[in-house]
Amino acid sequence: MENSTVMEENTVQTTERRTPKSFFIDMIKGFVMGVAVIIPGFSGGTIAVVLGIYNGFIDAIAGLFRHFKKNFFYLLPFVLGILIGVVALIVPIRLGFEYIPLPLICLFVGLMLGGMPPIIRDAGGRPGIGHIVALILACAFAVGICFIPAIGTGGMDDAPFPVYLALAGVGALAAAGCIVPGISGSMIAMIFGFYDDVIKAGTDLIAFNGFWHNALILLAFGIGIIIGFFTIAFIMRALLRKFPKGTYYAIMGFIVGSVFSIYYKQAQTMLINPELPIPLQVVLAITLFAIGFAATFTFCMFTMKKEREIKEKEKAVVQEVD
Repeated sequence: MENSTVMEENTVQTTERRTPKSFFIDMIKGFVMGVAVIIPGFSGGTIAVVLGIYNGFIDAIAGLFRHFKKNFFYLLPFVLGILIGVVALIVPIRLGFEYIPLPLICLFVGLMLGGMPPIIRDAGGRPGIGHIVALILACAFAVGICFIPAIGTGGMDDAPFPVYLALAGVGALAAAGCIVPGISGSMIAMIFGFYDDVIKAGTDLIAFNGFWHNALILLAFGIGIIIGFFTIAFIMRALLRKFPKGTYYAIMGFIVGSVFSIYYKQAQTMLINPELPIPLQVVLAITLFAIGFAATFTFCMFTMKKEREIKEKEKAVVQEVD
């Protein structure tokens, strides 16, 4: 219950203290989450943990209808950033996976693994048997889902209404990619065979090709995401309140397992571009992995240091008052 109170207080404070500068910074954080959302194997939830906004983000979503105005304005810059990130980079990401898939994937894996320190810190202390089991099961699940055969239609042209219902259902499952660290919403859409349909609809809509048909595809998928967004947020908030340590160990398992899933799923198509020299791609991949890991690791260590300083100052103030 104490963790719950802290999360709610953090959400309130963030909302009340937000300035134009902090609004813009939160939009950038949302932008990074949006980029992760459209990349198969990467989790917007993981990015939220790395950026230090996960608890407040989940609490605001789950409590949106209870304190609508407060939580709405807290979520607004993140949602705007996510939308801008998806729209702005949907085409470049698609081109990147077409021409330099291995270096691009290594960059994002480095970014993801470099963000592990705050998760390990939040898990805290020596794990019990139950915590280890949660980690192993989560890792196995993240690995296992990439072996599920695609069941999509292979195309949405003249698709019947039940297919759009199925697309909405996949959207609800894909919402886990924004909520559960280590679970990729894009990967889930890819597993069920709808990823290419959604990406194609998005790129065609930007180019104003087949407006109504593509808008309908994105609407069905979007409705599912909204439903899943709130449902999964309630579940995650309950787990973090009742089983915080086990939940964080499960999150670590999801992240570790998703690394395998990323490379395996991309290898099913083409991880190496045969048109470019392989040594160049390998060197670039290693370099970008190191840059990505160093960037998020440094960022995490810096933010963790700042958090400790803030807590120490607050503790000193309390002692002076006493």
